[in-house]
Amino acid sequence: MTLVPEHIEHLNPYMPGKPVEELERELGIRGAVKLASNENPLGPSPRALEAARAAAAAVNRYPDGGGFRLRGRLAEHLGVSPEVIVLGAGSNELCDLMIRTFCRPGPDGDEVLTHRHAFFMYRVSAEAAGVRFVESAVGPDLRCDVGAFLRAVTDRTKVAFLPNPNNPTGAYLTRPELARLIDGLPEHVLLVVDEAYYEYARAIPDYPVAEAFRARRPNLTWLRTFSKAYGLAGMRVGYGVTTPEIAAYLNRVRLPFNVPSVAQEAALAALDDAAHVERSVGVNAEGMAQLRAGFERLGLRVFPSAANFVLVDVARDAAPVYEALLRKGVIVRPLRPAGLLRHLRVSIGTAEENARALAAFAEVV
Repeated sequence: MTLVPEHIEHLNPYMPGKPVEELERELGIRGAVKLASNENPLGPSPRALEAARAAAAAVNRYPDGGGFRLRGRLAEHLGVSPEVIVLGAGSNELCDLMIRTFCRPGPDGDEVLTHRHAFFMYRVSAEAAGVRFVESAVGPDLRCDVGAFLRAVTDRTKVAFLPNPNNPTGAYLTRPELARLIDGLPEHVLLVVDEAYYEYARAIPDYPVAEAFRARRPNLTWLRTFSKAYGLAGMRVGYGVTTPEIAAYLNRVRLPFNVPSVAQEAALAALDDAAHVERSVGVNAEGMAQLRAGFERLGLRVFPSAANFVLVDVARDAAPVYEALLRKGVIVRPLRPAGLLRHLRVSIGTAEENARALAAFAEVV
């Protein structure tokens, strides 16, 4: 007997970005910068840190398993009922829950659909659950091709993931494109719009918010997170907004106490500090312009991005470039697992971190 099922044996795991401390220890360098994990360089709101410190005094108690206060505050913030909100350990967990809750595994089971070069964890979650994973084609600009996406739907398609904006490309569907996709999907498909980078994209005139399409697609689910613009990546707090029925099924499968009490309190405080989010978005816009201009001066193609990172085509195998950048103390993200062999994803940092990255790129390429 084999130790694990075949679909686990052949599963390619998600590889997190290299920690700064590990790189410095390996190479004997100091002052490395990490621009690999799409984190907020400003960190969390001071209010969130204060709330987390206060909540830490009661960590001998289990957290509120239903997230009553946080779901209530999110419901006020979004103008929805608390019963349609599900909390997750980051929006990542909610993607996993959608598959495990609604998809039948096996060769004759259901399918999970997304487009090529989409967030890698959709594939990991599907394959870990033994569910067939399908990718539709993208255009030469690496954007989701709505026509190809709709043509990839079959009678077995159960959950479709649309990251908008997408990680790792930064691309997004416009309002007419999202409307065409939503209207073209058969009713049996559960569409999940992943809006992890919503706060960075919402000011773009033609960026569509999934919430606006609820009346056109009753079983629509959209996901957001406190990991990005709110600066709480280490707390792992995400949420999904869906129908009461879908939420109830997700909560059957969701592990109890999945969002710690410290994280819930930090998220509550972060939600009330709109000024910190706006500062974070402003720093991101300035850093985006800084990196774009710097990469273009180096003759590198930079793809348009509505998130807090840029995708750079280094016009050669990206692996040696990545390794050379590491030796200069700059950590970015190689994208071979996503099928992007010539590309690196560079998160937007502070002005100083961005300048450090650009100087390293100039020496390497």
